[in-house]
Amino acid sequence: MELRRLCIVMFGCCVLALAAATNGVDGAQAGSAAPLAQEPVSAMQQHHSCLEEERASIERGEGFGMAMAADHAGYPGPRHVLELATELKLTAEQRSAMEKVYATMHEKAIARGKELFESEARLEQMFHEGRPEADLREQSFRVDSIHAELRWIHLSAHLAAQKILTADQIAVYTRLRHEQM
Repeated sequence: MELRRLCIVMFGCCVLALAAATNGVDGAQAGSAAPLAQEPVSAMQQHHSCLEEERASIERGEGFGMAMAADHAGYPGPRHVLELATELKLTAEQRSAMEKVYATMHEKAIARGKELFESEARLEQMFHEGRPEADLREQSFRVDSIHAELRWIHLSAHLAAQKILTADQIAVYTRLRHEQM
């Protein structure tokens, strides 16, 4: 159910961003200033709400959809495996191994998430300082590099989780996860 909600939120954010961009272009072409003044405010508020939800998720060490490609391809997420431990009939060894994968991923994700937010704040500060374009570009790339590393932390946990489960358990996991969506 959580993945479904996440997909809906992410889809909604994309739709809002596109709607705001489209309304801005259409409004400017039509010469209508009133809709421009009202629409972007609402879309902007919703966009900020989505960003706040993403930030809170990252602060908790959650992926906020970062490993969706792996999950959709049948690579189970360690947290979801642990939630479905009974249905998957995990052995004590599997549960212990999965808990280690999850704990390691969670710890790394929280640390990298903190680094991401610090790097984002630094980029914003650099803009306020009027730093040269080359410096801004370098910091922008740093932010994206950290985000990519954070995503890999989540994706690699799915790779590790798959190695712990049997083919039958992965099939059950996939069926159960699709039912939840």
